[in-house]
Amino acid sequence: MAKHGDDRDLAFAQAVGSPSVELFHSQGDGHVAVLRHHGLTDGMAVYDLGCGCGRTAQALQRSGWTGKYIGHDIVPGFIDELRAKCPGYEAHVHRRPSLLAGDETLDLIFHWSVFTHLPPEECYLYLRDSFRALKPGGRIVFSFLELTDPAHWVVFDNRVDRTAREASLPLMDTFLHRDWIVLWAERLGFTRPDFTDGSDETHHAPFWQALATMTKPAG
Repeated sequence: MAKHGDDRDLAFAQAVGSPSVELFHSQGDGHVAVLRHHGLTDGMAVYDLGCGCGRTAQALQRSGWTGKYIGHDIVPGFIDELRAKCPGYEAHVHRRPSLLAGDETLDLIFHWSVFTHLPPEECYLYLRDSFRALKPGGRIVFSFLELTDPAHWVVFDNRVDRTAREASLPLMDTFLHRDWIVLWAERLGFTRPDFTDGSDETHHAPFWQALATMTKPAG
């Protein structure tokens, strides 16, 4: 990542899967639209799990949102870049399936393409710790892959083809079922989750991955 200016921005965009800086910004703006729909307002304390180099953080900053932002990722270089781009935000390197936040201190937790690369047990641990960290009435929003969405089969088919050739793959792609998420929510004490199909454009641009949102009861 020892690049400067536009080259550096492009390198970081590509490192998190965006082929161009323009798409990186557009995707971040889309993330903010999702968060606004699910209750984001100024003054909130939010947590960006798997924040990368700040795709959502930079979009929040561009949007003029004000509040307390905390993010964490496992890649130190990404955290350095987020801190450089968003000096008013808090970001950490963290590798455990937990959140760096006190009990009942967060209004909103979100993460994109995180559960898509984790085993179900780690997904559950993150949800369990999210419940701890959320204020009563706080909410979590996250994306996931599901085999009931025909658009997501391309990911599965590609993995099948590569596994047939290579025997093992370096990156996990996890598919969750909505019933599992409902059961996890019930077991942990969340309200029943609401789901948004990846192709749904009713309230914001289609996200492609499915979205789940659940709330910690207020009382």
